Order: sequence, then structure tokens, then C-alpha cells
Amino acid sequence: MPTRAHSPSLGALAHPKIGIGWVAGLRLAATLLLMALAVEVAYIAFASPRLAVREITLIGDPRVCRQAAAEISLPANTNIFRAPARVLARRAEALPPIRRAYVSRQLPGRLAVTIERREAAAVIRYAQHSLLVDPEGVVFTLEDEWGWGLPELIGLHLTEADARSAAAQAEIADMLTVLRLLGTDPRLRVTRLEYDGERDLEVTLCSGARVQLGAITELEEKARLLAAAIDQLGGDRIEYANLSDPRAAYWRPRDGQVPSAP
Repeated sequence: MPTRAHSPSLGALAHPKIGIGWVAGLRLAATLLLMALAVEVAYIAFASPRLAVREITLIGDPRVCRQAAAEISLPANTNIFRAPARVLARRAEALPPIRRAYVSRQLPGRLAVTIERREAAAVIRYAQHSLLVDPEGVVFTLEDEWGWGLPELIGLHLTEADARSAAAQAEIADMLTVLRLLGTDPRLRVTRLEYDGERDLEVTLCSGARVQLGAITELEEKARLLAAAIDQLGGDRIEYANLSDPRAAYWRPRDGQVPSAP
């Protein structure tokens, strides 16, 4: 029996555009549905009150977090995806005690702010409070923090009314330079740095020895001479040393011996 070839139906041959129009209609409907879903998702993500910020969590030193709390508040019902994270971080970092701030979003409605506090390298003390100084020279305060164990800075311009002036910043920068240099040698650990009215710098070591450094010049040579004197005599035997001019340096021992060159 001969094989009979398959032929299209009469309906399809008579109305070829009906099938094509039906497929196009389905595609249009699917596209409109996807667009509607996209609009709904965008609305939920960026406008819906269901994703409003309900809580701001501060992570870090509680004393610093208390200072930062007022600076990173938001209006009620702020959407979590529209909350200005970078702006909030910059507001927090504008506070002197804060070195860095990082803001992260935690769905459905929490902002987490991680605060990195400045670490103090020195302290300026007054009768009622203390100012802390970080290694970059930034002056800041912390609640109930007196900076015990830190080198104390005393200067002509480091008064309560003038401690953040340009002149005070210049004095602080010079003293931090001295601390960075001497701090590399444990024998030369400093407890106090003081400028007099002529900007002549004197430091007090942990041993109690007072060392006149003069101007902030030739610091490496002055540190070398001071370390040599400590090696020769022992740090606890030096009462006073004058290294203002390294070529004419001398020291005075605690037992009252004749001053000698270190």
C-alpha cells in the first residue's frame, strides 16, 4: 500500500494568520505581566513602608556610639534601600573621636553602623577633663577618659581655650614627631613632653630623667646620644641631660657627680 503524505488541515490553510496572532497575543500578555511584576518589586524595594528602617544599631565603643547617635538618625519610615549610607558614615566620621564608620543594610529593616574609634597616642590634661591626641594629631575627648599611661603634652598654646588652634596643632605635631622617634627605643620611653615659651622642648623619661632637646632638629643624633648615656650609666642614674646641641651635650647623674658628656 503506498504511503500517504501528511497534509495540513483545511482550517490552518484557510486562516494562516489566526495561529500567528494568538502567539503574539500571548507574548504581549507575558511581557505586560513581567513589567507589572517588576514595578511591584521596585515599589516594594524602594517605596513600600514594609521595608522602612525600624532600627539603627551602633557597634563600637559605647562612649563613642553615644556621641554618634544623634548624627545618624533618619526620618520616620525611611526606606532601607533609600537610606543614605555614605552620608550617614560621613556624618559619623565628622566627629573627632571617630576614625572610620561603616554602614550596612540588614533586611528587612535594620541599619548596622560599625564605628572605629581613634586610638590615643598622647594626652593633654586639665583640671576637669582631658584631651586625647591620636598619632595624626587629631584632638578628641572620651567620657571619663584621662589617658593614664599616655605621654602628657604641655605647651604654651595647649590651654583649654586654645588647644585646637593652628599654633597648638603646630606644637602637637612637633611633639608627636619626637614621640615617634623616641618610641622606637624602649629605653627612651617618654611620660611627659613640654614646650617652654621659646619652643624649647624638654621630655621626661619613665626613669624620671629630664632631657632638654632644644629645637626639633637633629633628633636622631640626640636620641643616639641619650641611648648611649643610658647604656653607659643606666637610665635610673641620670637625673638631667641637655642635648640641645649634640656637639656640647652633657648629663647630670642623680648622685651629684660632675656633669659629663654622654
